[in-house]
Amino acid sequence: MDDAALGSIEYAVEHLDSPLIVILGHQRCGAISAALAGAHAPGHIATLLKAIEPAVEQTKGEPGDPVENAVHAQALNVAKQLQQAKPILAERVRSGKLKIVAARYDLDTGKVEVLPF
Repeated sequence: MDDAALGSIEYAVEHLDSPLIVILGHQRCGAISAALAGAHAPGHIATLLKAIEPAVEQTKGEPGDPVENAVHAQALNVAKQLQQAKPILAERVRSGKLKIVAARYDLDTGKVEVLPF
């Protein structure tokens, strides 16, 4: 989460009173697949892959599909990061004025599964 993205989210919460932020991972994520493969990418894509590396490392060796495991972990990691972002988001979460959830979108069925923290 870079400062520009965080600032945009903070603006929505602070000035537009957005009560909900959904971090949505999705089935067969190409960026997660590339990060799992250790791919080298040109331009700013490399920055994206580097941001995903903690989820890949966190789920390495877990049973199940490595891409799905990392998709879940990445969505949860970002949601947790946002919940702790001071001063605006963390305060709104603490006061109950903001809810941040992680979810996974199934490309085949269109269903969204909220991931437990």
